[in-house]
Amino acid sequence: MKALILGDRFMTNEVLTECFEKVFHDYPEKIDRIYHSDNWPVEPVERNDEVCEYCGSDLEIVEKIKDVDILLTHTGCITRRVIAAAENLKVIGVGRGGPVNINVEACTEKGIPVMYAPGRNSGAVAEFTVGLMIAATRNIVSCHQSFHNEKKWRGDMYAYSYIGNELSNSTVGLVGFGAIGSKVTKILNTFGSRVVVYDPYISEEAKKNFNCRFVDLNTLLRESDIISLHARYTAETYQIIGAEQIEMMKNTAYLINTARGELVNHEALYSALKAKRIAGAALDVFEGEPPEDSSELFQLDNVIACTHLAGASRQAALIGAQKACEGILQILTGQKPEFCANKEVLER
Repeated sequence: MKALILGDRFMTNEVLTECFEKVFHDYPEKIDRIYHSDNWPVEPVERNDEVCEYCGSDLEIVEKIKDVDILLTHTGCITRRVIAAAENLKVIGVGRGGPVNINVEACTEKGIPVMYAPGRNSGAVAEFTVGLMIAATRNIVSCHQSFHNEKKWRGDMYAYSYIGNELSNSTVGLVGFGAIGSKVTKILNTFGSRVVVYDPYISEEAKKNFNCRFVDLNTLLRESDIISLHARYTAETYQIIGAEQIEMMKNTAYLINTARGELVNHEALYSALKAKRIAGAALDVFEGEPPEDSSELFQLDNVIACTHLAGASRQAALIGAQKACEGILQILTGQKPEFCANKEVLER
């Protein structure tokens, strides 16, 4: 058998190989490995008519995949053209929460199961999100910038008019309550925060397991000192935070987004931040990544901006690679996989 391992600069070929060897340690058949790599995240992800959030060229993969049995990847561009060229391919493992860079429909037509790794970076994003909440509300970034860039000691930041609230005295509203939102809740519970949640798809039974209050979106916007976005990007959630929603927020509120840039109308957000309609925002994601240098958000001193870093931890890379490899092994040994994007192919 032959495996194509296609890493990048986050989930490297070394990480993928380490997990592959660990999972397949007792596998009786010899598996030869060939390697390829793309340049994400140094190069931004792209999208085409078939797949999104990929990096690199599918033509380079076509050249390598003809006699491959196993494909293990993270951000590789796996189009219909790649699947058509893969004459022996038995299974694909993707070390990410959703296989959006894989043409799953083409795989299904050819009977190729696609394994993926939901929740692989939920812990990383949850911790990062709470970090942004503290950084934004307690002036950590602006204080550092003054000290580092201007050599200025900001004693004035201790003034009552400048300081922010502790999380223990804050109401935090979470929009979306999947793997990440639920972990953010548990972290905030340890701080003593009051947590309110908007997610119309959470069952009544699941709600009983968490120390938070489930409310409608308007209530959340009106009550929250900090609003943090954790919803998936869909047609329903596109610009779920726009001018109308921002108008409902407290003028002392902060908006945190570590989910997807498309959840926010950035023009409306810019206007609100510039006018001090809300206190500030901490953004790890943007509708276009990277945003244009001319973006008006860069001109504001009440915005913390990061470069889509929330999911970047060593544990996230290892967990994603491990889950993908485990899914591949389950397929090859006739087991029922836990995370398969096209389970219908398993019934054939």
